[in-house]
Amino acid sequence: MKRLTFVLFSLLYCSTVVQAQDAEEAPAFEIVKYFFVELITNPDRPQLPKAQVDSIQAAHMANMTKMVEEKKLMLAGPFEGGGGIFILKVDTMEEAQKLTARDPAIKAGRLITKIRPWYTTTGSFVAEEKYKENQP
Repeated sequence: MKRLTFVLFSLLYCSTVVQAQDAEEAPAFEIVKYFFVELITNPDRPQLPKAQVDSIQAAHMANMTKMVEEKKLMLAGPFEGGGGIFILKVDTMEEAQKLTARDPAIKAGRLITKIRPWYTTTGSFVAEEKYKENQP
């Protein structure tokens, strides 16, 4: 039992020393909040003529371009098999909800959303650097 206690104490001590060294050497970082929007193909979406679906899709793409120009859409893309994601750089959940609600594919009932706050550290999200480069 004494041997086990000694081994556990030794491991705890070594772990504390390594953490302290890492803390001294690690650069400072900042937590950044984004909103992860899962775009889900609505299983109850209305059946529409192909020309109308194509028109909604074109408007959906134009809306994404507008959000990029507004510097609110950091990343977007489809999932294989349907649906997709938006990563939004906005301040509040309400703003994320309003931004997604204006999307033509969501308005038309083609997509539904699930929005969650998502946190990462500054510099770990590569698109963030492109975002900063495009700032006036």
